[in-house]
Amino acid sequence: MLQRIVKDPGFWFLLLMNGYLIYYYQQQPGEFNTIIWIYWLQSVLIGLFNFFDLMSVKNPDSTSMSLNSQPVTKGSMGCAAWFFLLHYGFFHFVYAIFLLVGKHSGVNGKLLLITAGIFVIESTIQFIRKRNSLQLEKVNVGKMFFTPYLRIVPMHLMILVPSFLGITASVLFLVLKTVADAGMYLLTTQKDFTLIKSLSR
Repeated sequence: MLQRIVKDPGFWFLLLMNGYLIYYYQQQPGEFNTIIWIYWLQSVLIGLFNFFDLMSVKNPDSTSMSLNSQPVTKGSMGCAAWFFLLHYGFFHFVYAIFLLVGKHSGVNGKLLLITAGIFVIESTIQFIRKRNSLQLEKVNVGKMFFTPYLRIVPMHLMILVPSFLGITASVLFLVLKTVADAGMYLLTTQKDFTLIKSLSR
């Protein structure tokens, strides 16, 4: 496991990106709102590509998740994918409203677009890499469905915790963002979401 992490360029790229954002905030403390929107946009893209992943699953593990009190099947994967998209999207719609109505500074649009482009490219590469395994191997749909919700934790804690612990929301958020990004990456790339190798391989 540790050896795989050390040799995984995607993991180090993710840490590098987060390290840069921390450095950027230290140099531009008035730009914290930009980092928040980068995180929000990255989270939306993760949800969108997870929707694509769910739609690509052809052999779901029926024991990993239930839908309408019934084990998930190949025929119900479309419903599961759309339910995820709507539910996950609703959370981010609410957070977008919170960010828009809050008293925040402006956003560095150039940095936001650059990071969005990087995330789209990286997510597309990951999607292509995983697509064959999603179609040929038995997939833990429950893990796949719920893992992106880890992204919501930093947003919740950024709102609630600072007032109780007396720390700034920006410091808390940057730490939680790095932990959530690294944790989710490791979970979603572990054997490309697969539990059981297909007998045909």
